[in-house]
Amino acid sequence: MKKLLLATIFVIASIFIAYLSLEDTDIVQEFLNPKAKYALWAFLIGAIVTISLPLGAIAGLVFKPNAKITAIFTAFGAGALLAALSVELIAPTVEEIIGYSNGVPVASAMSMEHDQMHAIKTMASLIIGCIAGGFLFYTLDELINSKGGFLRKVGSTISHIIINKKEIGVIDEKQIDLAQKQGAQTHGGAPMAIWLGLLIDGIPESFVIGAGFLALLAAKLVSGTDPSFTEVLPYTLIAGLFLSNFPEALSASMGMKKSGMSTAKILFMWMSLVLIVAIGALIGYYIGSSIPHVIEIGIEGLAAGAMLTMIAQTMIPEAIHLGGSRVVGLSTLIGYLSAIAFKLLE
Repeated sequence: MKKLLLATIFVIASIFIAYLSLEDTDIVQEFLNPKAKYALWAFLIGAIVTISLPLGAIAGLVFKPNAKITAIFTAFGAGALLAALSVELIAPTVEEIIGYSNGVPVASAMSMEHDQMHAIKTMASLIIGCIAGGFLFYTLDELINSKGGFLRKVGSTISHIIINKKEIGVIDEKQIDLAQKQGAQTHGGAPMAIWLGLLIDGIPESFVIGAGFLALLAAKLVSGTDPSFTEVLPYTLIAGLFLSNFPEALSASMGMKKSGMSTAKILFMWMSLVLIVAIGALIGYYIGSSIPHVIEIGIEGLAAGAMLTMIAQTMIPEAIHLGGSRVVGLSTLIGYLSAIAFKLLE
């Protein structure tokens, strides 16, 4: 299975490299119109970001890092993801709102009033989307956890123990192992619930990828240039998601293995998510290019709210449990700054 997975990754990488080398030639341009070409780019970006999921799973299953190393990776990923969301999603929208509210550009008092109204609608759409995304993630997460989906992560297992068993105080490793074993017995390993739990973590990510790519693409097209693939890559977003996916899969795969799930099934789950998120990025690109701007901002807020809730609800508690607050604080900071540094490439 490992050889098959490595072969699959090699094939995907080869196709990607071949496309990059041929994208400006007549071979590719003859078959792809601009919209189809940009859609393919969105798909490729989604695959690039999520290929770290099976890589993280392999690392967890092969190397079996200790709790402190896992905590460092998890907190680093949480910081990187926070940077990606704040820099690539929230900040551009807020900057746009500030520009409208200040009346830039302003041709008349009526124009200023129109800009301020647009700013209010955009801000309201962002805030409502974020709140809705947070509640949606929380509701779906609880529903799936009740069916055994909590087995996918240490963080979700901790939440399950606190909510359902009313545990007070520090939750130790024995309690987590016991909850995972009991959950595996009660729900038969709950492979579908686990997969659905991973899916609700991945769907918001896919729309964020599509939206981030579309924003950069639109900026390049408005300026009158025909961009290349590397010119429309949202590097901070890609880095943040890639770096957060790796430790998430690393930690989750170790937990799945402890609950009795086979290696083949674990790797198949992560590989299926690579394809699903890539397709989701493609859908996110098409949706973003065909709906009103205010609604697009609301959808971006929905995805951002869901992912921010996921960070606070599962990633940070898991890292603190495994490594302690001191390790988590510094690792989160380093992850945040590392993702922001990729902004220099844009």
